[in-house]
Amino acid sequence: MTHGRIISKVTGELPCGYWQGFRWLPHPELALHIRRYNGYFESSSQRVRRRELPSGEVALIISLGPQWSSIDPVTGAPTGTLRTFIAGLDDTYSLVDSETAGAAIQVDFTPIGARQLLQLPMHLVSKRTTELSDLLGSEADRLVQQLVEAQDWHCRFLTLDNFLLSRIRRYKRSIGEIDWAWRQLDLSRGSIRVQKISEQLGWTRKRLVKAFRDEIGIPPKLLARVLRFQRALTECNSQTIADSSQLAAECGYSDQAHMIRDFKDFSGLTPAELARVYSPDAGTIER
Repeated sequence: MTHGRIISKVTGELPCGYWQGFRWLPHPELALHIRRYNGYFESSSQRVRRRELPSGEVALIISLGPQWSSIDPVTGAPTGTLRTFIAGLDDTYSLVDSETAGAAIQVDFTPIGARQLLQLPMHLVSKRTTELSDLLGSEADRLVQQLVEAQDWHCRFLTLDNFLLSRIRRYKRSIGEIDWAWRQLDLSRGSIRVQKISEQLGWTRKRLVKAFRDEIGIPPKLLARVLRFQRALTECNSQTIADSSQLAAECGYSDQAHMIRDFKDFSGLTPAELARVYSPDAGTIER
């Protein structure tokens, strides 16, 4: 795979419509900051409800026309309208409805990359959604307008590259201890003990938790749980490990019951229930 082109195209069916997705590899200079760009278009004659799961990444969702409704998971009532927004690190799932056809872009940031983009303490955007214009002002509005006016996906992704490179170069900073600590959690997919990270840094647990709150958005132990959940979800979806007890052990859970508790905490579903509705390309669509 090389920078500068769409690296995958996928299509799929919705209960009463269809969707198309386009993935782009960001500029190499953005590798520490951004996992991927995803462009997508969907059309459905009925409302589509997605269950958005904690991922260990900070998502920027850019509307190229449609708007979405956030839904209270307990009451099922709408709680707000979303267009172009940042979804910070979270410890539980959310429900989002889309009712109009249209296109959008999702940029999946590492927590380090989101901190570099936003230039603010990350706990201010964690466990919530925040309109991008509230964070970046007129810069956000200009970016959205440029993306709407772009003639195709190739031009949109290049526009994103240019915007993000400019923003991140403007606020370039040296790699510090928290960058290293986050990387240990990320590489181990949440399996490394947080105490070991503290010891290797020569920090107290309290200092590490405070630094993660400011630079990452959530405590390191919680982030480790989210990363472990995502690993288990990936393995569950691939069906490479058929036995649930073995899956739990491979992903670092003390036992199967421990894994099921985390799945319920983060998705509201058991592993088997989530596997029936989850797709790595389309997300988790409520039927």
